[in-house]
Amino acid sequence: MKNKEKPNTLLVCVNRRLDQGMASCANRGSEEIAQALERGISERHIDITLEPICCLGHCSEGPNLRLAPCGSFFHDTTLDEVPNILDILETRCGLRSKTDPIPSEKRSSNKV
Repeated sequence: MKNKEKPNTLLVCVNRRLDQGMASCANRGSEEIAQALERGISERHIDITLEPICCLGHCSEGPNLRLAPCGSFFHDTTLDEVPNILDILETRCGLRSKTDPIPSEKRSSNKV
């Protein structure tokens, strides 16, 4: 991770291809990983927002995550790696105040 800009979003590919024979992140457990990361981010008050997305373009290396706007990727992610990823996120992103449950960049958004 060379870029020193503070990331504010963790993109998690949750794409599921209809053809089960084709590589896709959801077919390899990305939905469960996203849920575990969301829980950990909330419990640890990490100052980042998780955003499930359709594709990061590295299907054969999935499940894939990407820090944004920095661009650092996590490939071939497993549930066992979630605690380590949360440690990295906490170091890179810092913590929110425990009285501020919503990351600052999402306070005024009308996200559905």
